[in-house]
Amino acid sequence: MGGSCSLERVRVEEALEWRRPPARPFILEGFEVNTGFANSTRPEVLRSSRGSLKVKLTSSNSYSQGERVASLAEYLEERPRELANESWYLFGPETSLVEGYSVPRCGGRWCDADLVASSFGVGRRGSGVSFHTHGAGFSQVLHGRKRWFFFETRPPRFDPDVSTAAWVETVLPGLWMNKPPIDCVLERPTDLLYFPRDWWHATLNLDDINVFVSTFVADDAAAAWPFFSSPPSL
Repeated sequence: MGGSCSLERVRVEEALEWRRPPARPFILEGFEVNTGFANSTRPEVLRSSRGSLKVKLTSSNSYSQGERVASLAEYLEERPRELANESWYLFGPETSLVEGYSVPRCGGRWCDADLVASSFGVGRRGSGVSFHTHGAGFSQVLHGRKRWFFFETRPPRFDPDVSTAAWVETVLPGLWMNKPPIDCVLERPTDLLYFPRDWWHATLNLDDINVFVSTFVADDAAAAWPFFSSPPSL
């Protein structure tokens, strides 16, 4: 079920010079500043020290419709369902869970600390979010492996309420000869995945418990600061 990444890899030091958002997804390697945060969010630590914490869950379909509150311990025992609109997912700005996370830096205002927001996520094997779009940002998997699928335009043959796992099983095999997605497994804790604004993407967690953080950046950066130099062509 995946184990490679077709995205170009660049050193995080290079991205520090980029003055506005790139147009394509890529992997930044060497992001080594969140070791302490990773230790504090190991699955066994979350269970023992944060298990009673009440968290807000949303559905894992394309629209993240509906809300439900449960304890973190209760959520970690749940199994995803085939229908994404019937599966609950923890991914959001849980202040106490994301506290202490160091956000990525770059040269332009588009990822200044006062223009970004981080969301903390935990997902069981087979969970994930169906194809959707939103603003640009970065994602770091601290524990486990997370598979990403990207299309620059609307994906073929997807149902917003069908889980990514079901899409991989029933639709993906028929796409390899005709417009396959960009396919990337994010598995190194020191890697960052950059996702551009308005690119369609879906995610699939591959291990028993996956812990990750996504940092969303300023959506209007390209329009607000067009005079900044462009990043390298990817």
